[in-house]
Amino acid sequence: MARAASKKQAAQNAMMVRILTYGFLITNTLHLFFIFGPFRNKAKSLFWPIIKYAITELIAGALGLTLRSMASQGDDLGQHGLTAYMFDIIYVTWFTHVTTALISAKFWYTYLVIPLYAAYFGYNKLIVPFVLGGRDPIRSVISMVTGSAGQPQSAQANQTPADQQPAQSKRQAKLQKRADRGDPRIQMRQQRQ
Repeated sequence: MARAASKKQAAQNAMMVRILTYGFLITNTLHLFFIFGPFRNKAKSLFWPIIKYAITELIAGALGLTLRSMASQGDDLGQHGLTAYMFDIIYVTWFTHVTTALISAKFWYTYLVIPLYAAYFGYNKLIVPFVLGGRDPIRSVISMVTGSAGQPQSAQANQTPADQQPAQSKRQAKLQKRADRGDPRIQMRQQRQ
């Protein structure tokens, strides 16, 4: 049984490595052909496009080699977390290379999605829980501005204490009635807690 799972994982890893190989081949061929080929704008300098291409391709290539070595070691390339983030960086790089070659050089700004997502992820998963103790100051400011934190203070002051209690389900109401009558089953349950 365990052999079947490892064979299935090896087949999935081989498919992912094939996708990486063909993806790098197709996107780099398209990019290089349209940037350096006969369709390029001869009036523009090629210095900055070459620098941008080299830097982004080095990053994606290094991640691709890392993923290949992970696949050869038997790691699951379909797992979540850092492996998925590495694939995302490679896919954004491919998208950026193809769109800058075919559509517009302004698509280099698409590459900014990667550090923006890393900052968002780092803030929500590292800073808020570990540094700020679970209290997100940005969310609290946004909820104060939009008023989504609840009702305004004047509306809360007009409510009676019965209105302020949370709504109970039918089962909770039934158990509450039993407890009020002094049912020993409910009292025992409360004593255990």
